[in-house]
Amino acid sequence: MSHAQLYFVELRGDSRARGLQHGRHLQEPIGTAIAFYQSFFRQHLGIDVAEMRRRAARFIEPTARLSSALTAELEGIAEGAGQRLDDIFAINARYEITFEQVKLGECSNVFVGSNRSRNGHTLMGMNWEWRPEVLDFRAVILARCEDMPDHIVVTECGQPGKYGINAAGIGAIETGLGCGELTSSGDQLFGLLIRHQLAQEALQDAVDVLVANRPYATISFFAADDSGCGVNIEAAPRRLFRRQMTPDDLCWHTNHCLLSEEPCRFEDSYVRGRRWEELVTTDKPIDWQTVGDWLADTRDGPNGICKTADSSQAQLTSFMQTLTSIVLDPAERVMWVSDGPACAAPYRRFDFNSNMGATSYAG
Repeated sequence: MSHAQLYFVELRGDSRARGLQHGRHLQEPIGTAIAFYQSFFRQHLGIDVAEMRRRAARFIEPTARLSSALTAELEGIAEGAGQRLDDIFAINARYEITFEQVKLGECSNVFVGSNRSRNGHTLMGMNWEWRPEVLDFRAVILARCEDMPDHIVVTECGQPGKYGINAAGIGAIETGLGCGELTSSGDQLFGLLIRHQLAQEALQDAVDVLVANRPYATISFFAADDSGCGVNIEAAPRRLFRRQMTPDDLCWHTNHCLLSEEPCRFEDSYVRGRRWEELVTTDKPIDWQTVGDWLADTRDGPNGICKTADSSQAQLTSFMQTLTSIVLDPAERVMWVSDGPACAAPYRRFDFNSNMGATSYAG
């Protein structure tokens, strides 16, 4: 399946200015994203455009409570792209809207404490998995900000951010959780929570973002900084569960809860978990390439850590793949990103000295 290459965009200014630039530079893929989700919700969930917009608009007020800066950025994206604000929120709420009706397992995370890495830095890794159609509207955004720390994020076009690092040395990633119930205990969009974590200057403040503003979806969050430590928070249906990740730890997460006794029917999550346990059982120093190789692991085929799409299995619950693999070094303020699954695509390095220009493509 051919797909568009990653968009690379550099944004500058305050939140509204960055949103306007985002919308203008990525107007075409944002339109592609909106059209895809309108079709996707109608075909797979029986949700028409009016109902999609209604469900998305429920998150406008909670987002305003979370961050006026994020709201200004989203409004700027809508204006810059010439799109309705509720359609922009639908892109940002696509996970939550989908998971109100169906459980899907996707994504893997890993944390390497600073005492376990070759360079003495915390390392984080993530495979972002979702529908292969989304390959056409993914972006790496470098934001040079007037009202928060600079940040680099991997995201869908039309989303202010999803996974990444900031100039204060904080990294944030996540993976979905399959639990006994479909929703958690809050009303916030998980992607916007992560972006708001990257607006913080200290790890504890980033953790407090989740504690004070619980997500609507069941999610496992990893946040870490340049001290060598990290925190894993599982947003289960009724409460948050938390564990500290120390400089001596190697921790992984797939789609079943590790901190609580929630049931999960995703067998592939347990298969990937067993493989992660094998990979991290090592006494060797670990560098970013090691983490990158772990994320590219395909030993277990369709249930592997790295997934490629199988068009013969085109149902909603099975037609997913790794959209990009991400390795973060918060201390060095660097991230490596693959354009597609790491088993098939090389990594590209991004840092705050990168010069991507207004809009560019890989190659």
